[in-house]
Amino acid sequence: MLLSARTDMPPPRRQPAAGPVLAALAAAAAATAALIATLPGDPRAAARRIFAEALRGAEIAALAWRDAERPEPRLAGADYVLALSPLEGADDLEGGMPAGTLFSLRPAGPDPEAAFLAPGRTQVAAGFVVYGPRTLLTLTDGTATTTRILDPRSGTFRPPAVLRVPPDAIGGEGTRAAPLASLAACAQRVLTRGGLHLRPADLRENGGLRLVHEAAPIALAVEAAGGAATDERGRAILDLPAGRLDRTTPLAIGPARAVADLARRLEADRDAGGSPLFAPRGLLRA
Repeated sequence: MLLSARTDMPPPRRQPAAGPVLAALAAAAAATAALIATLPGDPRAAARRIFAEALRGAEIAALAWRDAERPEPRLAGADYVLALSPLEGADDLEGGMPAGTLFSLRPAGPDPEAAFLAPGRTQVAAGFVVYGPRTLLTLTDGTATTTRILDPRSGTFRPPAVLRVPPDAIGGEGTRAAPLASLAACAQRVLTRGGLHLRPADLRENGGLRLVHEAAPIALAVEAAGGAATDERGRAILDLPAGRLDRTTPLAIGPARAVADLARRLEADRDAGGSPLFAPRGLLRA
């Protein structure tokens, strides 16, 4: 039996009322996959319009787009706020590489704009979509992580499969430093094949991973699947307050033991006078 992208997305376990928002995101992801398959050129603007239309009636108090300076007020009194990166890695699509969508759903609280800046553990649901040879929707409520494959003929997602980060890398995946532009695709690889994925600091204008829009939702999915996600100092990504909407962070994701071993090596590097793995001009320069 197929899972409808439009109506049957299951709500996260802790916040049942979030289901309609997740269903809207799933429907937009299915439409974006069809767009990418048929539209020549850069699909980013069209993908954003698809998500904007899908979320037009969603019960969210505020929407923070990846490229916006401030959240966009939506429905006053709604329970949630949504951070959304509608299409990342799109520059690689013409070369046959994957692109992705990332999203994070949080309680709105009394101040929806401030809700985006709280540590990532406040997320009630998060996930990402990978657009490639197959379209994969990965979703977490912080207790489990599942993935679904889109049936392109029907525009529906198949029943979910539970993901667990393999403790050992499959097929020699090892450690990778930004092999793909799409963070969603890299996270999917970690969730299914193991290994470490690293994103170093990036001091260029608008460079680096956004904590709110990218690192936090990926971290929630990886931790719920038994893995770990930390910054360059070994601090859990989900424990970091953003301070501002555009805060960026280095990121390491992978099996918990491997990420902990990396944190110890980085601490030793700092004690020796540097941290070459994550330095902006270091071994893993972005």
